[in-house]
Amino acid sequence: MKAFTLGLTLSGVIFLNSCSDFSGLNIVTARAEDPDLALGNTGKIDQSSSLSVKQISQRIAANNPQLRAARLRINEAQGQVVQSGRLSNPELELDLNKNVRNSEGGIEVAFAQRFPITNRLSVEKRISNQQLSIAKEEVKVAQKSLTSQAQELAVEILHNRQRAQYLKKQSRLLDEFANFIDEAAQRGELSALDANQTKIEAATLKSELSRIDTLDGILLNQLKSYIGLHPNRPLQLSGNLPSARIPSANLALNNRPEYRAKLLEIEQAKDNIALQKANRYEDIEGRVFTSLNREEDAPNGLENEGTIGAGISIPLQLYNKNEGNIQTARAQASRMNAEKTALALEIQQQVATERAKMKSWLAQTSKLTKSLIPLADDNAEQLEKAYRNGQAPFTSVLKARSQQLELQSQNIDNLEAFHKARVRYYAAIGREQSAL
Repeated sequence: MKAFTLGLTLSGVIFLNSCSDFSGLNIVTARAEDPDLALGNTGKIDQSSSLSVKQISQRIAANNPQLRAARLRINEAQGQVVQSGRLSNPELELDLNKNVRNSEGGIEVAFAQRFPITNRLSVEKRISNQQLSIAKEEVKVAQKSLTSQAQELAVEILHNRQRAQYLKKQSRLLDEFANFIDEAAQRGELSALDANQTKIEAATLKSELSRIDTLDGILLNQLKSYIGLHPNRPLQLSGNLPSARIPSANLALNNRPEYRAKLLEIEQAKDNIALQKANRYEDIEGRVFTSLNREEDAPNGLENEGTIGAGISIPLQLYNKNEGNIQTARAQASRMNAEKTALALEIQQQVATERAKMKSWLAQTSKLTKSLIPLADDNAEQLEKAYRNGQAPFTSVLKARSQQLELQSQNIDNLEAFHKARVRYYAAIGREQSAL
């Protein structure tokens, strides 16, 4: 007897015993879409040219393109939370058969569903929720790093401007001094060479001012990338740095998003052990079916026969007990614990290092401002008066001014190093508020 059989399962499998190539058949057509519109990521980036040092952290949080991209990982993790912990789709099977020589034939309809016999689905859901929490902490890590880098740039910009203000003041004083020497030289009281040397010193300061101005533009362009400002847009940075004081805030490890993420990873690793243990047992399959057949029953002729039934399929755990994946999961959990200990030590070392740096720079600044700089300023002033009265050599005046300039430059460099260490200290203790 030759029979023609057609089978269909609504889980997506089509088979025909006389044809095996169905590559051109589309049952459901999936269409592309604009993901930004689907997720609502259509917000515009603030292109304001005015920026205060206290607004840097907010502008980065809202506009930084890298951070906006990183936040999409949260959307990805949310999608996995929705998808996880679900039963596999049931299958509806339809079988038709027809004898090509007579009227015999039949139809069978079956419904099949696979069920886990372990808590695998609840563990999968728990792991995906943990991954969502980890993704949120990773975004906070990225935001903290970007904010710290941008604030260090702002510190450098503001201290360069402070250095420029001091150089402008010294350049103006040198110009006045050069004019005095010129007038005295015309009267034959002082040497014209001294006036030329003073003009050279003033020109040198003006050249340094030009270099600082160029550096200011470079640093501002770098800052634009952190706040998502277009390179062609101007940027005006305003505001002042806080007073140079050692912060009272101290470290709490749970304030660091990296540490919180590591704790979540440890919990996830422990649950992954449970998941791999659950995966030792494959899902069972339950099946119910009904059939109607029309068969020749001699000498009565064709008769209809109906059948109903149920079945169960139980995988036998003989060869694959998932031992390798369980061992891997245990090793990963152990590694996560070791990494947590190492991370805690690293964070504590960062905090101690930056606090020690602040104390050192502040001590040097205090020494300069309380004794050396006032002494150098007074010495330069007294020597200039003595030179004007013909009581001191010109070389002594230049040396005094050079010392004065060097000490002021050291003080500005020390304050810059202090505030950069302060920014890194706040990042190290996990403070979310702006360090400036």
